[in-house]
Amino acid sequence: MKYATHLKKIFKDTRIDIEDLLLLEPFQIRYLPVRVPQKEFATVLRTYPIIHRFLQKKEPSIRPFLEKVLAENKPVRKQKNIEEYCNELIWEIGELIIYNKYPETYDEKIKFTWQIEEIIDPNKLSNKTIADVGAGSGLLTLLLANHAKTIYAIEPLSSFRCFMRKRFQDNHLTNTYVMEGFLDRIPLPEHSLDILFTSNALGWNFDNEQKEIQRVIKPGGEVIHLMRAFDKDVVSPHHEKLLEHNYQYQQLKDEGFKAKYYKIV
Repeated sequence: MKYATHLKKIFKDTRIDIEDLLLLEPFQIRYLPVRVPQKEFATVLRTYPIIHRFLQKKEPSIRPFLEKVLAENKPVRKQKNIEEYCNELIWEIGELIIYNKYPETYDEKIKFTWQIEEIIDPNKLSNKTIADVGAGSGLLTLLLANHAKTIYAIEPLSSFRCFMRKRFQDNHLTNTYVMEGFLDRIPLPEHSLDILFTSNALGWNFDNEQKEIQRVIKPGGEVIHLMRAFDKDVVSPHHEKLLEHNYQYQQLKDEGFKAKYYKIV
């Protein structure tokens, strides 16, 4: 499991446990069908019935997927295999846990290599109202904040929102506002933004996200999506869809995959 191996390397001094799945928020649970290795996930569900019950109750829409996983994967009997599968499962989705449990560790360990000139001419931000949607720990927001008139850091996870509020206060930012929201449910009025940014936050609900972006951006406003991955051979899974929506594409030099999609609305 390549992603699990990568996360274990980055967060080698960080402890996460199978019980940490109980920290997942509903939108993260909805993401599990496209993320979890199913054989390992079935083992977790059978070994920890409390997790099975929690996932169903916290996000009822996941029930058919849980039933399918259990039906299609036979029980594992050997304790050694059970332990291995549980460990691999938790690390394959490890960042979802770390977002909730250790936002400060995520912020410290995940490299943010973007320079503002790679993203946008900072002069274009002057007197502009902008948003960083799916802001995470606020690294992109922090980079943009000193150039814009007003910036909204919109983030669904409460752990990251708390972290950002302290970060922005410590940096004496008075033009930055942290809000709860999603890219497909932005808590702002129609045509209220000059520029909207995302960084590795696109694609949870792609079509509705694009409709919402159209709603909140002013005519003539700009949309910029930044994407990075540790593997230089990766491309965005949404590459073709973004091109169909008239985004321009620019790939930049980096240790892994690093790209920008942008357009004028």
